[in-house]
Amino acid sequence: MLVPIFKMILCSSLLIGIYYLFLQREKMFRFNRFYLLFALVFSYVIPFVKINLPAVSQQKDQLIFDEIPTQQLIQNANPTSQFDWMNLILMIFGFVSILLIIKSVISIKKIIELKGIDINYQNQKVKLIEKNLPPFSFWNKIYLNKSYFENQIIDNRIFLHEKTHLVQKHSLDILFLEILKVISWFNPALYFYKKTMTDNHEFLADESIIQQQNNVKDYQQLILSEILQTQNLSLTHQFNYNNTKKRFIMMTTKKSKFEKTKKLFAIFAFAGLSILFVQKVYASEIETVTQPIPTEIAGNNFKKLDTIPHRIEGKNNVKLKNSKKVKTPPAPKEFKENELPIPPPPPPAVNAKPAEFPEGINALRKDFSQNFDSSAFGKKDGVLKTSIYISIDENGKTTDIKAEGPNQAFNDEAVRSMKISTADKVWKPATEDGKESATVFKFPITMNFQ
Repeated sequence: MLVPIFKMILCSSLLIGIYYLFLQREKMFRFNRFYLLFALVFSYVIPFVKINLPAVSQQKDQLIFDEIPTQQLIQNANPTSQFDWMNLILMIFGFVSILLIIKSVISIKKIIELKGIDINYQNQKVKLIEKNLPPFSFWNKIYLNKSYFENQIIDNRIFLHEKTHLVQKHSLDILFLEILKVISWFNPALYFYKKTMTDNHEFLADESIIQQQNNVKDYQQLILSEILQTQNLSLTHQFNYNNTKKRFIMMTTKKSKFEKTKKLFAIFAFAGLSILFVQKVYASEIETVTQPIPTEIAGNNFKKLDTIPHRIEGKNNVKLKNSKKVKTPPAPKEFKENELPIPPPPPPAVNAKPAEFPEGINALRKDFSQNFDSSAFGKKDGVLKTSIYISIDENGKTTDIKAEGPNQAFNDEAVRSMKISTADKVWKPATEDGKESATVFKFPITMNFQ
């Protein structure tokens, strides 16, 4: 999950950087608005999009799954619980998100509770408020102090400016951005997006007034006359927004001859970033075979088969030697710090049920085969074997994945592929005597390189 989040932040940062470098100073406000909105949607979607690509390797390998998908080692939950950093991170994330939701609700509540009189002016909802605030608009209504309504008339420039915000649905842009801030407040690029989007909204509103053949200098004087008034309503579009200098510059700026070129560059930037940030899944040319291997099952009690040797004959024929039960587990290997050793099989449990992959064991095999990259191996490797151990807690969450086999490179690739296959998947937990319990899921595989 961390990789898509990192891609999301990086992609949104690169796109807002392109906006500042190439589009910000151009008088193409409608295109810029579309660019900013699409950049946000694109950045939050593309890291989760998967595309299937042909296999890199031309060799056809045989990936053999033993038909003992549930080498279950049932363990009772350890009474000495360890501190879970992930829970702490989720608590902090949720706390900040709740604060942002409360802040947005308070801002909307402030607007709704403004005291005043609702009128209909030129088929537009207008609220004449008692509080001395500069004109602003939100959702489908214009708010202005009753002093602006003299002789049953509102200054047409003020009215047209605020109505443009409503007609073009600028409030939706801001609300959309606020929702993104709630679910991803840790993305610093969002705060730059809000500044650029509100600036662009003002440019669009100013443009609508100037196109009505209003005198630019008179309009600028009207804006300056409103500058001394302030307000603190973060979700609104206020008439005297404090980007006055930029607005004045854009009012007199002429269209650039490079406008079309910059538009094309922005479009190609999306195409390039989609290739960079999309999830690429290479179609594996691995041939998968499932083989039955006998296992002893007494009621619901699972007994561990320690080793399952294989013998390869011919090109595609795979034969099995008799499985041999070993009473004692192999000598434990050394693990790095923070790694959990593979637990030995416990005494048979009564009424024990194994953990279950949410989409079934065949789906796990299929995903593993697709994610496994066999390009690092070849005919010289012959037959490679490993056993993957997937640790699953009592909540069905995968907590650790290790592989035990003679070839470390094969082990590492098996672990990498299995981590991808089980990412964000919640297993149906194993049970012992009717209680959910932690378990280790053994997944033995053999690969024949031809």
